[in-house]
Amino acid sequence: MKWIIRMALAGVGLLAWMFRSAHTEKKRVAAVHLSGDAQFPPFKLLFISDVHRRKLRHKMFSDQVDLVVIGGDFVEHGVPEQRILENLKVLSGLAPVYYVFGNNDREIGEGRLRKLLEEQGVTILDDESVELFGNPKLKLTGIDYFAFRENSIEEAFCTVDKHDSDIFISHTPFVFKHVKQHYPASLLMAGHTHGGQIRLGRFGIFERGSLVVSEGVTELVSNGFGTTTLPLRLGAKAEFHILEICPSPAVRDLAQSSSIG
Repeated sequence: MKWIIRMALAGVGLLAWMFRSAHTEKKRVAAVHLSGDAQFPPFKLLFISDVHRRKLRHKMFSDQVDLVVIGGDFVEHGVPEQRILENLKVLSGLAPVYYVFGNNDREIGEGRLRKLLEEQGVTILDDESVELFGNPKLKLTGIDYFAFRENSIEEAFCTVDKHDSDIFISHTPFVFKHVKQHYPASLLMAGHTHGGQIRLGRFGIFERGSLVVSEGVTELVSNGFGTTTLPLRLGAKAEFHILEICPSPAVRDLAQSSSIG
């Protein structure tokens, strides 16, 4: 009988730990150097994805940032409109906000969500690229992967030159390989996988979130901020990212030598 009680208590304790892990978040901070020829002063970007049902609060975000990027699944079926508005106000109060659709967002109605986003001044990236800070060589490119449009990635990059410094956003990271092979992205960001959400040691449905630099290209896959199906996490803590974006060291050194000369 005692071992049954102990097991039950251990199970309750584990569930409590998993619930707490799903409702506390880790701020990840990193510096990212973009490839390409863009010259610009360093700026800070907040990346957040997979908010789902969670409520955002101002005190969660204390950093001064220049840009906010939402990597999809900001909502899902059943999220009250008031919470959506409050969450958007928290993020739009920090800096200009850019957004790509995820696979769950349309569950509340695409037209309804677009209206809420536009009312809060959010820029929705529908398979397109925009200039950042008025710099024609510095681009932010986003795709609506789950709209299943033909040639969506090609359309998104049609105004991006091979020498531009480009930040690419997709809700899913499963397009990263294709993008790297065919398009000039410097930084690729996504969520969607939740880092597996519930992991048993090294094992999970998906890999943990990570930030990897290879051959001058940075890939960021976030564990995400919220949860799906169950409000529980294990081994893949909720997170968001503050990235200090810097120009290529070669471009920076060239600019410095030109100013000295």
